[in-house]
Amino acid sequence: MSLTKVVKVEEVEKRPDSYSLGERFSSQEKFNNAVQDIEATFIGSSGDGLNEEDLSETADKVYPLPEDWPKIPQIFRRKSCELTKATSPCVKKAVSHLELIQNIIEEWFRERDEEQKSRPCSVRPVASKKQLRFSAASGHHNVIKTAGSAKGRQSAASGRTTISLSSANQLSITGIGAIQEEDSALLPYLGAEDVLDEVVTLLARLENDRIDILKALENEKQKVVRLNDKIDHLCLVRMRELPIAVQREHEACIMDLNELTWHVSYSSRTEKRIHQRTHTAEVNNQRLKEEITFVQRHIPLVKEKLQLEIQAMESIKNAQSKTYVELDNTQKRKNKTEAKSNDAVEKATTERNHIKRELDVVKDSLDKINDDYAQSRLTFDTYTKQINDIKAKLIANDMEIKVLHVKNENAKVAEEMKAKQVREIQTQITEAEFEHDRLDNENLQLQSELDTRKHKMNKRISELERGANVRDARLRNITLKNKEAEMEVQDYMDKISDCQRQKVADEKNISRIHKEKARLQQQMAVTEDEFSKISVINSAVREQLLGEQDKAFKMEESLKATAETLRRQVKDEMHTKSVLVARINSDSTDLVKYKKDTTQKRDKAQKVANEVQTAVTTVLTKVEKLRSTKREKTETKEKIRQQMVETEKQKEESRNKFMEQINNLEPHHTHLKDDVTKLEKRLDYMEWKTEQMNKQIHDMDREEVTFKKLVSNAEKAIVDLEERRKELDLQMESLKKIEDDLKKSYEEVLGRIRDNEASHRKMIEQRKKFLGESEVQKSHKLEINKELASKYRQLQNEHMIVKDKMMNNFDDRVKIEAQIKDTTQLQALQRRMHVAMLAYLKYRGLYNRSELDRMETETDQNSEQVQHLQVKMDDAIKQITEFLQTQVQGGAAAKRVAWGSVGKTSRGVGLSQPPSRQPTVVEA
Repeated sequence: MSLTKVVKVEEVEKRPDSYSLGERFSSQEKFNNAVQDIEATFIGSSGDGLNEEDLSETADKVYPLPEDWPKIPQIFRRKSCELTKATSPCVKKAVSHLELIQNIIEEWFRERDEEQKSRPCSVRPVASKKQLRFSAASGHHNVIKTAGSAKGRQSAASGRTTISLSSANQLSITGIGAIQEEDSALLPYLGAEDVLDEVVTLLARLENDRIDILKALENEKQKVVRLNDKIDHLCLVRMRELPIAVQREHEACIMDLNELTWHVSYSSRTEKRIHQRTHTAEVNNQRLKEEITFVQRHIPLVKEKLQLEIQAMESIKNAQSKTYVELDNTQKRKNKTEAKSNDAVEKATTERNHIKRELDVVKDSLDKINDDYAQSRLTFDTYTKQINDIKAKLIANDMEIKVLHVKNENAKVAEEMKAKQVREIQTQITEAEFEHDRLDNENLQLQSELDTRKHKMNKRISELERGANVRDARLRNITLKNKEAEMEVQDYMDKISDCQRQKVADEKNISRIHKEKARLQQQMAVTEDEFSKISVINSAVREQLLGEQDKAFKMEESLKATAETLRRQVKDEMHTKSVLVARINSDSTDLVKYKKDTTQKRDKAQKVANEVQTAVTTVLTKVEKLRSTKREKTETKEKIRQQMVETEKQKEESRNKFMEQINNLEPHHTHLKDDVTKLEKRLDYMEWKTEQMNKQIHDMDREEVTFKKLVSNAEKAIVDLEERRKELDLQMESLKKIEDDLKKSYEEVLGRIRDNEASHRKMIEQRKKFLGESEVQKSHKLEINKELASKYRQLQNEHMIVKDKMMNNFDDRVKIEAQIKDTTQLQALQRRMHVAMLAYLKYRGLYNRSELDRMETETDQNSEQVQHLQVKMDDAIKQITEFLQTQVQGGAAAKRVAWGSVGKTSRGVGLSQPPSRQPTVVEA
């Protein structure tokens, strides 16, 4: 039987040590390990070696590239040609390595042949062979059979490795191992495995370079496509934007032409106007010449008139200087009166601000009091029967509302009185205006009689101006009076707003009172329900107690016959007694804790009472009514306490009865011991009854506990209500003090307001008197001023007419010069703009052409580089195919050289007997 094991190259583990830097063809152990990793074959029989060899050769297959084919990132050793992109040095290096190995194998085979020819073979050949075969794509293959095994040791290796490239060249290594006895030496190290690893890595690097070049080529193609798309896009954009830009330029030129036409038309219009003005100036010049000739004839009369007019002007100037002095004096007086009025207004504003601040302080204090009052109001939730107090408060609020309504009506009456006064003042003002107008009309009639017909129009103009001035003065007086009236109206409006605010606050308080009333009603209903529940529970408990007492008496008669049941009952009663004692102790401790808590609460309440000293006196009425409710509650408490005492008495009586019964039954207990044996049959029945009794007793205990809890809760509620009543008493006292303080402050504020109003009235009366006097003086001075102003205005009007004519001529000339300058500047700017647009379009076209040329040159360079890379790839693939073909053909010669080199090395070491080998078979 023969056992064979085939190991593929895919199943061999990768060892990074074989790819480390500085590794050389070093030792024979590496060769043996490599051979064992690649293939191992175990053969059992010795006679059938040749037949199995033939069968294995017929069954040889060429496998494709494995999945774990090495790549450049997996190789950790740096190579000599790693920094270059050319593939020719790597191929040359692989070829040189293979040629060296071939020479060494041929020399070794020659030496071994010579030695075997000179020496007979002492080792019996065994059917143990290893085959090394390189297969090409054409189907030709060379097989090198070598024998290798250590002393009596089974070395087996059988496997196949296949290496496939992109050029369809395949490399496979197959072998069959057998047993061979060797005396002296192991197989020589030929370095074939390292060379194969090197060749495999080089091929992998070439494959990776090819893949990278393909990827680069695809990227370059994509770049070319992108650039073509970009060029097309730019062409489309240019095709779209060029007509738009041309259209814009065309529109800009049209706008420029329109502007120029407008300027030309405007200049033509101005030219026509200038011609018209020159014509009118010539006509006026002729008229002036005629008038000059007329004046030259009548110069002496004109001179006399001029002298008279000069004298009149001097008199007018003197009168005007006097009027100026009087005007200055009147203005000084006016300034003084204005200063006094401003001071009075400032004082009034300061007083108003002070009053507002005081009112704000009072409002803040009222808000605080309201907050404290709301907080204190929350503590009254547990109290009952406050409806009467709330009604009293509602009555008081209604009274306050009535008082406020009365105040509001008084304020309205006062406002109507002030309005009547204002109307009377307005009627007086209208009458005064009527009289003033009548006097002005009389003066105008007198002046019209004195003046000549020549100065009628001037006199009418002066009269109208005088009327305007008078009306301005009247308007000022009326505005002052209106301001004063508005100030008074604002004061009354502020008072009305304050009253409305107070009314709103009272309405809010009323709504709060109604809400509290509803809450109190709900609490009363809850407390009544609780009281009814407690009364029902108490009656039920009493009935249960009576029923249970009857049951106890009945059960006592039955229990007299049973001693053990009595003992059990006694034990149960003692247990319940101990439980009750423990509960009493726990209740006593709870009472002590509750007293401590109440003391702490009292201390806190005292602190709060010291802090809370600001509240309203209206709570006193509530407290008096609450006291009546308290009395009723105390009466109910006393009734409940009496009921509690009665229940406790009943409980003590029941306890005494039970104890007496126990004492009575104890002497019978001694006599009943003899009867115990007779009553054993009845024990089961009695035990069942005793269990039922125990259950009933436990139920009674539970009901007693609940009743005690209810009583304790009622006592706690009573204590809490008493403490809250005390707290409310303290709060009522503090609120009363606060209300007294507020009333005092409110009375002080009212006194200040009255004093300020009296002072304000006095000031207004003084101002009115002063205004009357000043208006009389002013009317007298105005009559004098009117006469002087009429003469002055005549001369001033003539002077202004001449001045206006000269200034109009000068303005016309300046406008004409400015228009000429603007037209010249516009023409220059348009010329510069046209030149700049031409240059911009020229440079833009050149830039677009240069960008297109650059892109075309880059595309040409990229295409040339791609073609060059393709040529290099083809050359590298051809060199690889030639190298593999030469290696396949020259396998036999390389093996001979290797065996010759091994023989030389073995001689140098001094081996006694060289290893025998099998005859090699080279197949082409």
